[in-house]
Amino acid sequence: MLTRDFGVLAQEWNDLEATGIPLAPLEDRVGVDARHLGRALMIRNGSQHGRNEIRELSHGRFGYILSVFVRRDLPGKIIIRDSWIWPPWEDPTFEWLADPKDEGKHPGWYTFPGDREQFARVEVLNHRINCGLSRGDFREGLLLGVGSQQPPITIKNYDKVAVTFTIEDQLDCRHREEFQMRMTRLPVRAKEIHKRTTPPLFSRPDVVAPRCSAISRPVPAKGVSTKDVESTRRALEEMISLSSKREHKKVLVGSETH
Repeated sequence: MLTRDFGVLAQEWNDLEATGIPLAPLEDRVGVDARHLGRALMIRNGSQHGRNEIRELSHGRFGYILSVFVRRDLPGKIIIRDSWIWPPWEDPTFEWLADPKDEGKHPGWYTFPGDREQFARVEVLNHRINCGLSRGDFREGLLLGVGSQQPPITIKNYDKVAVTFTIEDQLDCRHREEFQMRMTRLPVRAKEIHKRTTPPLFSRPDVVAPRCSAISRPVPAKGVSTKDVESTRRALEEMISLSSKREHKKVLVGSETH
């Protein structure tokens, strides 16, 4: 018998789903006018949406912090099987952070690799988002993920980035919502200047030793004044100079006669 009582239909559908019988999405069921239905899942910003952020981490990775609120508003039950974030640059390496309780280290806190901030496990949805929701059931908290794909360089620090959050249910239906997330990049480090450990070539002038005279300075004998010694030295230098000039002239004369 055909029933037009939506409350009775909803109860029958709940009974069928409780026994494990999969049903089509509510909007595709016979007897339901999809124009008067709400959304199968209400997905919107959570109470901590001011923390929505894409954070640059060390080693070229990026952390995603998203505050979400998810509620089942229609009759029946929906089972969330999977969820993910899709930024404009399509990061295929994206993954949710693993439950720290399973990792065995600091079971009460989530942390990004190479980052100091800690997120209390009780406020994170990562280990609670895959669940069954009946009408009126909801989940609210932070979703923490990490990816390795570099955003375009045109996206600067503190820019707003539109990302798509997607939930996939037991019937492979996908429920999407767009969120705004703030880009936070690491500060640019100044390039290190390497100082020279060895002095550059020609950094110091050569030391030129003073020119020594061919005639050694005579040591004054006892009773001989310094003035006499100096006169004697100059006389010897003049004699040597005249002698070398004569020898030079003889060489020139001899070369002309040949």
